[in-house]
Amino acid sequence: MAIEGPVAIILAAGQGKRMKSDRAKVLHEVCGRSMISYVVDAARGAGARTIVVVVGYAAEQLYDALDGEPDIRFAVQSEQLGTGHAVKVCRPLLEGYEGPVMVLVGDEPLLRPEPLADLFDRQRREGASCLLGTAEVGDPTGFGRILRDSAGRFLRIVEERDCTPEERAIREVNPSCYVFELPALWDALDQINTSNAQGEYYLTDAPEQLMRTGGKVLALNVLSADDILGVNTRQHLAQAGAIMQARIQDHWMTEGVSIVDPGNTYIDGRAAIGRDTVVHPFTVITGDVKIGERCKVGPFAHLRPGTVLADGVEVGAFVEVNRSSLGSGTVARHLAYLGDAQVGEGVNVGCGAITANFDGERKHPTTIGDGARIGSNAVLVAPVEVGAGAVVGAGAVVPKGEVPPGATVVGVPARPVKPPAEG
Repeated sequence: MAIEGPVAIILAAGQGKRMKSDRAKVLHEVCGRSMISYVVDAARGAGARTIVVVVGYAAEQLYDALDGEPDIRFAVQSEQLGTGHAVKVCRPLLEGYEGPVMVLVGDEPLLRPEPLADLFDRQRREGASCLLGTAEVGDPTGFGRILRDSAGRFLRIVEERDCTPEERAIREVNPSCYVFELPALWDALDQINTSNAQGEYYLTDAPEQLMRTGGKVLALNVLSADDILGVNTRQHLAQAGAIMQARIQDHWMTEGVSIVDPGNTYIDGRAAIGRDTVVHPFTVITGDVKIGERCKVGPFAHLRPGTVLADGVEVGAFVEVNRSSLGSGTVARHLAYLGDAQVGEGVNVGCGAITANFDGERKHPTTIGDGARIGSNAVLVAPVEVGAGAVVGAGAVVPKGEVPPGATVVGVPARPVKPPAEG
């Protein structure tokens, strides 16, 4: 099958020993999504049409996580012989392809598509054999340094372990973000060796090798310090999460959502929120939650995966919603749990009301019709259906079954209220 370009290679074979985890490092989550999913999205957003993920440690986990992605292929690095070797194992997959290839690492989840698209565009316009995206950082520890001549032209990359004291002081760094031209890159990789402190094949040697053979190599400072935060520890993961959370909230506020206290609110990267919705403090929104327009959420609300709130819904203090949909105008203002529930429009869920959806073995659904009223501390034992306009009295326990439309039930177990005798 012919390769459709541009191509992106994402290096994801490392174990990440400092994470102290059995999970592949790039599958650790930032705001609800794996790190590598963000990098894949950035590559796609930059214009990559084919993505090659280099796997090694816990490869099966990567196969499972990225299964079904039609533009993703996998290359296996069975031995960890360095970043140059990691790229080289992609050669059989890309045989015959000529054109730009972007190389990224899978543990930089904050990479944005815009600067990466600029790199693709500039490499094409300049006809460069290699274009490096660089960044200036306050603390360059851990990064290779960018060396330039007196005119500011790129000379080479020096890995930190190989730096002199003067080179260690340089703050322009290499975050492992490149655009190479194929097949020139393959020729350069054939020429590099392991004469370095690590005894590995460094991809960072390829730009200098291309220059030796007359190739044009440019280094462009187009990335921010946040963009290139690499995650190697749990502390780094928390830092990345804080930055990503700020980006997520900034996006939704730009789209017309009010977040009263951003520092005390958590919104998953997969959530979607409609304009004029207000999110109050200490709200946690996890998973693929969908919230309509003009909703009120929180404070202290927890919306879990599979939650759908239609327009004008209110979910208030200490309300938890899980795998449930609430119709427009429905309110659950305090101390309620709605799990596996389909709730109609204009429903009032009283304080302390819950759907008891788990019988010890399986989860069961609850259906509540339009305009129903569920009294305080009522328990709906699923599977149960409450008809449109029905009323469940305070403290009632509705066993499995049905409350007819328009009926009123009270008590434990809940029974219909008898109409008063005539005469």
